Amino acid sequence: MTLKHILAAAVFAGAACLSTIASAEQLDDIKAAGALNCGVLTNSPPLGFQDPKTREPAGYEIEICQMLAKYLGVTPKLIAVSPQTRMAELTQGRVDILASLLSYSKQRAEQVDFSGAYVAEDFNFVVLDKSDIAKVDDLSGQRIGLVKGSVLIPITEKRIPDARVLSFETSAASFLALQQGKVKATVYRYSEGKAVERNAGADIKPLRFLDEPLLSMPSGFAFRKGSPELVKATNAFLAGLETSGEGQKLYDKWLGKDSELKAERKFEFGKPQETWFPE
Repeated sequence: MTLKHILAAAVFAGAACLSTIASAEQLDDIKAAGALNCGVLTNSPPLGFQDPKTREPAGYEIEICQMLAKYLGVTPKLIAVSPQTRMAELTQGRVDILASLLSYSKQRAEQVDFSGAYVAEDFNFVVLDKSDIAKVDDLSGQRIGLVKGSVLIPITEKRIPDARVLSFETSAASFLALQQGKVKATVYRYSEGKAVERNAGADIKPLRFLDEPLLSMPSGFAFRKGSPELVKATNAFLAGLETSGEGQKLYDKWLGKDSELKAERKFEFGKPQETWFPE
């Protein structure tokens, strides 16, 4: 082997070693700092919202992030993010982890790493109750409002190829467009749709969920690339929620039998998210 090849191999090996060391240090850094900076949504009740009494973040994802921080032995620090900025907030290092209704996709998995699922819900098309839309196929050729950057956009376009998908900055904006007749439908996860309908007040035009789900989609924690020990610890935490029954208690409190939604849990805590999306 020539000197040139020896030096190149040494540089490559050194870089690989540094990469491995760096990738294993995020969990150590979090523990050294004594805090877990968790990016959360504050406008998606009951999963994440601002409590009107305390003005502090509350909800299912807020509590599960607090539970993870306790499991890691650190203090949770909750940082509000938006659906549009959350990925950048994570990759640029403003937050250590996301608990912000972020679902797995191949494209996202190229930028961030994912834990197993901590929630999964059906997503359904929602129309005005008085609408003549009776089933999903009736949306052919119609305008559908979705949040900009949502993974629901390509899924909707695949399900109804000739529908016209309009992108809105927020879920509230797509809801308003539906109320005003600017779009024929939008898509909500069950809990979100029920919360929107409840919080919008008595003057709104009633909504109706179409029977056929667009999909059942999981969400889980997201991490910066190269955080293997943090991902491993988080997945162990989620597996413990499943086996201990603490996950069911959390679900019942916010989404299940002890909540207004009375939803039934149909997922396993910690199940790999990518298994929801077969090839």
